[in-house]
Order: sequence, then C-alpha cells, then structure tokens
Amino acid sequence: MIVLDGVSRAFREGEHARVVLDRFSGSVAGGERLALVGRSGVGKSTLLNLIGGMDRPDAGRITVSDTELTALSERDRTLFRRYHIGFVFQFFNLIPTLTVAENLHMPLEMTGGLTPAGRRRAQELLERVGLADRRDAFPDTLSGGEQQRIALARALVHRPGVLLADEPTGTLDTATAEEVLTLLDELTGGGRVTVVLVTHSPEVASRMDRVLRLGSDGG
Repeated sequence: MIVLDGVSRAFREGEHARVVLDRFSGSVAGGERLALVGRSGVGKSTLLNLIGGMDRPDAGRITVSDTELTALSERDRTLFRRYHIGFVFQFFNLIPTLTVAENLHMPLEMTGGLTPAGRRRAQELLERVGLADRRDAFPDTLSGGEQQRIALARALVHRPGVLLADEPTGTLDTATAEEVLTLLDELTGGGRVTVVLVTHSPEVASRMDRVLRLGSDGG
C-alpha cells in the first residue's frame, strides 16, 4: 500500500540545512495500522506530509496505492490526496463557519460524491460517532472530544484507502482520548483502512498493529 524508497528530506535553517530524513526506506502493508513514535524533530510529521503528498522529498521515491507520488505534479498530488487519503489533526481543523453536517459534506463535494448515497454515508458516520443530534451545530459549540470525533468522521466519509493522523489525541484528556481511539479502532480496524499515526503516547501506539520508532536514541 505504501512504499518509501531511499527518501531524504532536509530543511534550510539560515545558512545550514537540517537533515530530517536521510535515505529512509520502509513500507506499510494494505490495511495495516502503523504508529510513528519518537522525540520531536526526528521526522514523524515530515513522513506523514510526504506520504500525503503535501511535501516532496529531496531524493527517493514514494508510492501509495500503486501511484508514485514523487512522479506527480503538485496539482496531481492534490487530486490524489483528495480522493484517496483522509487526515486527522491534533487541533481538529474543522471549518468554523460550517455546521457539523457541512464539514462532513465538504470532502464529498470536492470529489463529486455529495449524492444521496454520500449524504446517507455522512449521516451514518454521524450516528457511528454518536453525534447525529449535533449535525446542525457549529464546531465552536462542541467539546474537544466531540470535535475530534467529527474530524475522524470527516476524514473517512469519502472512503479513503489511507488515513493519516497527526497526534489525534494530543489535546484530549485520558477518558476522551480513549473514546476517540475506540472509534478509530471500530472505523478502521479489520484491514478496512491503512493507517499511519504519529503519537508521543505509548498507550496510543500500543493500539496500532505495528510501531516504528524514529531517531537514533530511540526517540
């Protein structure tokens, strides 16, 4: 499903280049759920951005679902991402001027999927995450846990093959984080979706199928 071959990425910091990834190679099997762990600055979020086509490596190849992202133009990477990848972020990234239902409809609208079947899919996901009664609410009226549940539903509404999650429980208390992780298990488990998740939490990492630790000192 996901293959990285000799991937390197560096960022300019003044007159110097900071190497974040140096000829990194690895793969994620279709339906596998992988946790990326390690201290800040070792390339976890960089890897996520590269897999999602939001950034390009300085060297190496990245293939997702048999599509070589590194051979695509920026426009084509955007289109690939729109149809095939879902994202969940630490700070939810819901659009504040849209209702809950409208936030879920947005990925469908962008892919031509806002059909009666697509609307039913969005409603079913709202019911799965326990927030069907808040479909007309705006994000700022929801708790952090409720917003993250909506963000998870939005990331999956267009049935992507890959879900990328960057610290999805980082701002949540323990009990709320457990609720979100349980939903993540229910909605992506059983090989339905390939998941790559960045976390600093050993408890969150233990819920995934495999853990990849980045950094020479184990972090």
